[in-house]
Amino acid sequence: MNPLVATVVILVLTIAALLSDKLSFIVISPFIIISLLLTGVLTPGEAFSGFSNTNVVMFVAMFVVGGALVKTSLLDRIQKVVHKFKDKPKTLVFISMLVTATISLITSQTAAIVIMIPVMVGIANEMGISRSKFLYAATAAAGTSVGLTFLGQGASNMTWSSIMMEAGGKIPFTQWDFLIGRWPFVVITFIYMLTIGYRLLPDHPNEQFDDYQQAQTAKTSLTLSPAKEKLALIICSVTIIAMFLADFIGIQIFVIACIGATLLIATGILSDKEAVSAVHWPTVFLFAGVLPLSTALQKSGAGDVVADFMIGVLGNTTNPYVIVMFFILVPLILTQFMSDLATVAIFIPLASSVAVRIGIDPRAAVMATFVAGCINLLTPMANPAQSMIVGPGGYKFKDYLKCGTPLTIILVIVAVIYLPMVFPL
Repeated sequence: MNPLVATVVILVLTIAALLSDKLSFIVISPFIIISLLLTGVLTPGEAFSGFSNTNVVMFVAMFVVGGALVKTSLLDRIQKVVHKFKDKPKTLVFISMLVTATISLITSQTAAIVIMIPVMVGIANEMGISRSKFLYAATAAAGTSVGLTFLGQGASNMTWSSIMMEAGGKIPFTQWDFLIGRWPFVVITFIYMLTIGYRLLPDHPNEQFDDYQQAQTAKTSLTLSPAKEKLALIICSVTIIAMFLADFIGIQIFVIACIGATLLIATGILSDKEAVSAVHWPTVFLFAGVLPLSTALQKSGAGDVVADFMIGVLGNTTNPYVIVMFFILVPLILTQFMSDLATVAIFIPLASSVAVRIGIDPRAAVMATFVAGCINLLTPMANPAQSMIVGPGGYKFKDYLKCGTPLTIILVIVAVIYLPMVFPL
């Protein structure tokens, strides 16, 4: 079978399986991997690469760190601080969104969610508020905030400017153009999630989750001595701070997470069994299956097919609204099923080349592509962070569509109107 056709068939079957809600991620992921192998789309190394991906390694390690935090009295302390907001769940959601967005701006969306999942789940459990109201909202805020400045993942922003200039652009981006171009989308996401989105998210009781019972057991049978609890908090705190400073200390973020997890086990704060139990394995399998599918979408030639299609459809039009609409919709659709960074990396050169070819300033088209990569709201496959919250939040595929679709439509409309005004073609 042709690799492109095989990849599309596997993608469609994967989406159908997710929509059905009949199969576990532990079943769907091996199906993806084996199918890509048997059809010859990927080599064995590529097909199983998801299990060794640094993002997977990082969030497995951070699940362990979160497991250690649950054994301490930290969540009780946090609960006392936020107790005054017990009757104001939207205020708690706002705080979680604000903190997660800030962490995302400093690091990345994935790192922010890895750090915040145990904190948000713990607060939700303590306050008796459904965690399902927290996690998706915080992930959406993290997605629209990542890369706003030159911090964290935003350190690569000027790379996109260089690619645009190499394609023939005349006016380069400045570091602050990315903030100017994207701040409305952050504000809109906050407003939407605290009003419309909050009502559309599911309200699953925390008691239905296995980790809730584990957390209650851990609370009632704390075995950490005061000295070990202090050591646990030091290790967890240093790990998280070091993740913020990864670029400065020259150690990759996943390595820092692994060091922290290892120290927690080596010092006896967590037993081997407790460390393994802290990891949400269905999430690991989902992510490990989604990554090779993303690789297959690129390797099979899907990017080239889309590029030819884009040039054919746009032709010589110079209508700024049509151009921005096109360069936000096509990558936005693809980023729901493949890595947002991969989508941006594929389409920014395409957007630059096509815009220059038809004789217009490519900045609006490039920024539209960049914005599209951040609107990863419609599927659990759209971003590692979205994959990670599926299990802890009890989300179904339909929940992503129900809550994410209205926000996506709003953000696209704003982008089509706003970006040509800021970056005239």
